[in-house]
Amino acid sequence: MDASKISVAKVEILHPTPQSSVISNTSTPVTPELVESVIRQYYYRTPAVADDSELILAWAGSQSREQTKRKYYRFGQKFKEWVRNQGIPDLRLIQLTLLLEFIESWGEVSPYTKSNQVLMLRSLWSYGSAENCGYFLRNIASSINYDNFSDLPKAERYLEDWEMKKLGDAAKKMEGKYWLVFSLLFYSGMRVGEVGRVTVPSDERRKPREDYPGLYWHNFKWQPDPAPDDKNRGYYTIKFRGKGGKYREIGLDHETSKLFKKYRGMATDKAPVFPNMSPDPAKKGLPLSDRAIKRLIQDISEVAKVKFSCHWLRHSHASRAVEHKNVFEVQNQLGHSKTDTTKAYVRAKKDAGTGTVLPRF
Repeated sequence: MDASKISVAKVEILHPTPQSSVISNTSTPVTPELVESVIRQYYYRTPAVADDSELILAWAGSQSREQTKRKYYRFGQKFKEWVRNQGIPDLRLIQLTLLLEFIESWGEVSPYTKSNQVLMLRSLWSYGSAENCGYFLRNIASSINYDNFSDLPKAERYLEDWEMKKLGDAAKKMEGKYWLVFSLLFYSGMRVGEVGRVTVPSDERRKPREDYPGLYWHNFKWQPDPAPDDKNRGYYTIKFRGKGGKYREIGLDHETSKLFKKYRGMATDKAPVFPNMSPDPAKKGLPLSDRAIKRLIQDISEVAKVKFSCHWLRHSHASRAVEHKNVFEVQNQLGHSKTDTTKAYVRAKKDAGTGTVLPRF
């Protein structure tokens, strides 16, 4: 191809427009809030919650059990109120030293309570700083040390015979329903959340939603079981909704059943077993709440000067029952889904050991 025969069109050359070498900044001034927003957008995109209240509600709601949800929500509200009283309008402005001051404000509490509440505080910051929430920029609570009492073997949460005797004597001497509540928890092996009425937070303020109704007399069914020396002997079976919403039915021993039959008197099936006598019309006539039952147990503990909780009665029930019943029967009574859980409740009997049954050589 002959390059000399190629025609070239006229090209117009445009001169560049003069511009200033420095462009003036017309954007928003850089502030700490803007930097935080940019960092948040970069790392977390948009936070899943807008403020402290939404954070606490979402954090409590992320728990699996309804009782745990309520417990976390109440702790979160208590913490937020304390922070506001310190003049701080937002949990994101808190430093580690203030968290330690909050722990100090609890005063003299049991090691179990302190450990439990520190774990909840750490859990709140862990949830809020997670990528799927993005409310806190970092987890400042992760460095708080705590005594992990949850590692205490379940079988060690056990009441000796002399402790049970002191508690029983104290419960009998106290007025009201103390002995009845103590007896039912120990001899049935039921959880406190299966005996008392359980509520959880709802969308409406001061109007909790009922999660478990508590025990009514229609849950109790009398089963005649006459004996040669007592033709009126019998026992109650109790059918109720247990952990995980599963219904189960257990038997109540003859002596405790006799006590409750006398206590019932002429009460109808629609009457609660432990009615709330509060002057508050919204509560009066309903079954006692699980919190009220825990307070009754705490009162017994203080009078007898023996520290224990409602759940320790379950452990003590299991350790004694397994000496006379097989582990599957105890498992059914306690409502465990696995025998391994029941075995973990049982404390090995402390005696001279199995060598006592071996032949001597």
